[in-house]
Amino acid sequence: MTNHADTADIVIYVSAGFATASNFLDDFAAKLASRYEQAGRRVRVHIHFPYGDWDRSKRGQLQEIVRDMWHNAHRKKSVHGGKSLLEFIVSTRGMGKKLLFIGHSAGAIASILAAKELEHHGYDILGVIQIGSPRCAIPASFKHKVLYVHAINPQNQSRDPIPRLGTWGGWSRTRLGIYGWNRAKHAPIHQFMLPIIGSHADYFRDHNPYIWEQASNLQTTMNAIWTWLQTIEKDVEHD
Repeated sequence: MTNHADTADIVIYVSAGFATASNFLDDFAAKLASRYEQAGRRVRVHIHFPYGDWDRSKRGQLQEIVRDMWHNAHRKKSVHGGKSLLEFIVSTRGMGKKLLFIGHSAGAIASILAAKELEHHGYDILGVIQIGSPRCAIPASFKHKVLYVHAINPQNQSRDPIPRLGTWGGWSRTRLGIYGWNRAKHAPIHQFMLPIIGSHADYFRDHNPYIWEQASNLQTTMNAIWTWLQTIEKDVEHD
C-alpha cells in the first residue's frame, strides 16, 4: 500500500507475525493511512512478512523467531526476520525518510531488530509499536520510542498469552552494591493494555462479535496507538 509515494515524510512498516494470512493486516494498514490523511499528513504504508505468511513452514518460522529473540537478547544482528525487514526497507526506498515500525506478535521482534540497526546508522526512527508481542529487550536509547500494547478480554478477563513469552529482565546492581535480577530492566517505558474481544489474533477485527462498548477491536487498537503517536511526535518537535 502506497500513499503520496513521492512526497511522504513518514514511511510506515507494518510487520506480521507467525503464520499470518496474507491479507490479515490490509484493513489496519488502510485505516492507518486514512487516519494520517485526515490529519493532513503524507505517509507511505507497507506491509511485510518477515518470517513468511501462513503458506510457509511453521517449523521454519518458529526456529527463525526463536533465533531472532536470542540475537536481540545478546545484542547481535538479526539473520532472519530483522534482516528480511531491513532488506524490504531498502527495496521500497524507505531509507532517508522518518520511519515508523508497527509489528504484531513476532513481527514486533523483527521491527525492533531492524529499528536498532537503522538507528545505529543514523536513520530517523519515529517509533516502534509492538502489538501482542513476546517480551524482547528494548535498548536504553529506544525505551521512550517504543509502545507496547497487549490485550485483555473484558468479558472473561483472559489476557493475550503471547506477551507472557520472552523477558525484559537483566542483572542490575542494587543500592547495596549487590547484583540482582531486574524483571523490567529492558522493558519499554510506554505500555498499554487494550480491552478487546478475543485474544492474540483479534487486535485488528472490525466486525461482530469483536465489539466492546460500541468500538470494534480495530478501532480500539487504532485509537490507542494514534493517541500515543500524537504524543511522541510532539516530543520530537520539542527536541
